[in-house]
Amino acid sequence: MECLLYFINDIPFFMMVFFRVGGMLLFAPVFGNANIPLQIRVAISLMFTFILYPTVIKSSSTFPSDIISYTIIVIKEVAIGAVIGFAASIIFAAFTTAGYLISNQMGLDTAAIVDPSSETGEEEQSISIFYNMIALLIFLTINGHHWFIKTTVQSFEKIPLGNFQYTAVTLTKILTIFKTFLVMGIKISAPSLVVLLLTVVVLGLMAKVAQEINVFIIAFPIKILIGFLILLVSLPLVINAMKSYLIPLENGMTSLLSVMRG
Repeated sequence: MECLLYFINDIPFFMMVFFRVGGMLLFAPVFGNANIPLQIRVAISLMFTFILYPTVIKSSSTFPSDIISYTIIVIKEVAIGAVIGFAASIIFAAFTTAGYLISNQMGLDTAAIVDPSSETGEEEQSISIFYNMIALLIFLTINGHHWFIKTTVQSFEKIPLGNFQYTAVTLTKILTIFKTFLVMGIKISAPSLVVLLLTVVVLGLMAKVAQEINVFIIAFPIKILIGFLILLVSLPLVINAMKSYLIPLENGMTSLLSVMRG
């Protein structure tokens, strides 16, 4: 009974921990997947919070004296979780970009797949979905979800509750991560883009040399066939590239925490 009364009195502190964990899981890879119902994500956040709550260091400065100050701290905690989760998810956006570039060059823009898990019914390119599934499997294989849980725990050690300060250094770090992963997506799609570009050049020369051939009719199936052949041949290289980019993700999230402390 005493434990229950103690917990009830400590609910404001518990909710601070919950909002940071919930912010992370809302944008995190795997945990924040749109296919996972919101109720399940909230339940997972509560489970993590109950586990982490006893280990979080309390200080008298953590507890504000008025509701406005408490709301500001809550917003800071959600921001911490959102920034870390979003930074970890950017790498999957790079793989989506790679798939989109390849689909565009193959002429699969009109074959976009409606994502039933999206509330807005957004369309996604088939190659983007394929690359994201591979990246997600690699992420689970190398225990990336464990890294994220570890980063969540470390965030309370490196950034005490209410101590988050938005600075230009934090913004610069996020932009650097975004730039790195954007270049990564272009690198992953580069082999297929180069071959498809050469295919277009060859078809253009054919149109000049043999004008009786209707290149516009045969161009689409040829580009799709060559595109899938390149995807098949380059798949082992793409998997190794994705793995090499995903492995340093743990250190990247840790370094991001170091610039977020006020």
